Amino acid sequence: MSNIDLKGRPFYLNDSQIEWVKTTKEKMTIQEKIGQLFFLLSMSTKQTELKELVDSIHPGGIMYRTTSVANITKAYTTLQENSSIPMLLAANLESGGNGLINEGTFFGHPMQVAASGEVEQARRLGQICAREANSVGANMAFAPIIDINYNWRNPITNIRSFGDDPAMVAAMGAAYVKGALEEGLSMTIKHFPGDGTDGRDQHLVLTPNQLSIDDWRKTFGAAYKASIEEDATGLMVGHISLPSYFEDGDPMQNLPGSLNPALLNNLLRDELGFNGLTMTDASIMTGFGQVGKRADLVPQSIAAGCDMFLFTRMPEDDFDHMMNGYKNGVITEERLDEALTRILAMKAHLKLHTKSLAELVPNVFDQVAIAEHKEWAAELADKSVTLVKDSQNLLPLKPNDKKRIGVMYQGNEGMAAIFKTIPGLKGLMIRIVMGISNLFNPQKDEKTKFIDALNAKGFEAFEYSFGDIMALMDTMMKATLSEWKEQFDVIIFLVKRETESNKTSLQLEYKAMGFDAPWWVGEVPTMLVSLGSPYHQYDLPMIETVVNAYSPTDEVIQAVVDKITGESEFKGISPVNLDLKEFTGKLPE
Repeated sequence: MSNIDLKGRPFYLNDSQIEWVKTTKEKMTIQEKIGQLFFLLSMSTKQTELKELVDSIHPGGIMYRTTSVANITKAYTTLQENSSIPMLLAANLESGGNGLINEGTFFGHPMQVAASGEVEQARRLGQICAREANSVGANMAFAPIIDINYNWRNPITNIRSFGDDPAMVAAMGAAYVKGALEEGLSMTIKHFPGDGTDGRDQHLVLTPNQLSIDDWRKTFGAAYKASIEEDATGLMVGHISLPSYFEDGDPMQNLPGSLNPALLNNLLRDELGFNGLTMTDASIMTGFGQVGKRADLVPQSIAAGCDMFLFTRMPEDDFDHMMNGYKNGVITEERLDEALTRILAMKAHLKLHTKSLAELVPNVFDQVAIAEHKEWAAELADKSVTLVKDSQNLLPLKPNDKKRIGVMYQGNEGMAAIFKTIPGLKGLMIRIVMGISNLFNPQKDEKTKFIDALNAKGFEAFEYSFGDIMALMDTMMKATLSEWKEQFDVIIFLVKRETESNKTSLQLEYKAMGFDAPWWVGEVPTMLVSLGSPYHQYDLPMIETVVNAYSPTDEVIQAVVDKITGESEFKGISPVNLDLKEFTGKLPE
């Protein structure tokens, strides 16, 4: 047995659980041991494909993106039924149960939670994620995020973070951990050593945490320590370096945490005292792959101190790389045993080895999108929507004064945009299926919901779109300014720019020649409402009324409308600095 305190934080195993860990390791073949190191990504629900995956790789865990309750329980049942050792089943449960299931509660992005100023809201987030995930058989959250969003240009932390106040991030992260633990879910805090100082996305490039080591310890280190002391069970290691931890010239100075034994063992294990399960961030990211040859990097991540390897490009190849690394001595017997001990200890901590298939995958959904969760989401929306400024005294809006409201919208399309671009017969079939799904399950987007909510208050709100560039130029060049202005009493610039993997910027985009940029602010009263990133004042400094709402939930949309019409007061406090200065790696004074 590796020298790991299984009776202490965060596993707290009893003697029988420890014995199960020991005897299970003794029975495993080397193929099964190597397989347990892998935490794979799957999108399939086909029994034959999932059985083949289990038989060929013997993975220790599987992560799914958001899908339906029916799909996820079908997949989980097949996986757990065919795995000799119960699996860790995870999802990106960062904002609610919607991180795993379509029917789940979208409570709110972490930055919205922080805007409430109430740590209790973060505990509720952890509870909701745990209840709804457990209800369908998941047992692990890849959350909470302990990144500190110092750099407003960062396109991947942003609203996924609890903001740029390290004390708030520490408190909110620890509260999420507490809430999830209360409901029996394990969690994986991320992305050590900490994202949010660089302006780039670690999916696309290896990025550094730019703080001095003293400042890191006071901020990121303290935030991680808070969750560790709250018994966070797992930790995800980013493809992020921490140069200041090393002397200049040290070859490990620019090595990412996911491959860095000094950061993993000296800083994380020894200094911060983390005894739980570690895993790499997704190994398909460029920030991982740019460091060397994949055949070398795959086993090096385990040798460096990560216990599990997240995702693969090609499962069979990566399995061979890991096996060869073991056979060649890159992964020692001691290091393999240590990793396996923590993997199995996590499963014993969750009591997976004592549960029947019906207990592993309850298939009851009794906690999914329940009334209490919706009530909590409405309360959070009321407490978080933030009035940044109203220097033109536009608010409150009243239909007898400002009746005609033109809504100009910018949002990211997410996966829908990707599906639209898929060529050939497969792409055509996807688009047909999406069309049929929308026909029978019509879903209003946030723009339509916002307009409907305004009209329910007695306004004449409508979407105003400039159309394609040629039609736009033809329309504008034939109209007079007074004719164009007659359409509106107020223009609301509604923006939903949310974080997406591999999206290099959340700044606004316009059509050719900027006809749809807000040149009209001197002619028609205009306000900005953001349902995502809070930093759009960088692109829209000319707009004098600004509301940040952080999430595009139904509850937030209704709360925004209630507040801009004066039926409810603004209560949110910005969780980030909105001076929008360039971050230089030094803490704000």
